[in-house]
Amino acid sequence: METMTCGCGEDRIPGVLARGVLALTLTGLAVMALTACVLGGALWAVTWWRGRGRAEREESFFDGFGRWEEETAEPPPPRGGGS
Repeated sequence: METMTCGCGEDRIPGVLARGVLALTLTGLAVMALTACVLGGALWAVTWWRGRGRAEREESFFDGFGRWEEETAEPPPPRGGGS
């Protein structure tokens, strides 16, 4: 049985739709990547701007351990004897 087509290109519709979906997907990915770069740059600029006025040194992860031990330690027993 022979199919009748009108000759207006309806046999090309699936290919056009597939290319359109692919183009839309790639455009969406490109927009998301560009947005991530812009937001990352803005966040870096804000943190740089806020941190440039501070002259104090970077605090290390291990800086607080000595203070914590001093705060939680029991006071030493009194010296001398007096009983």
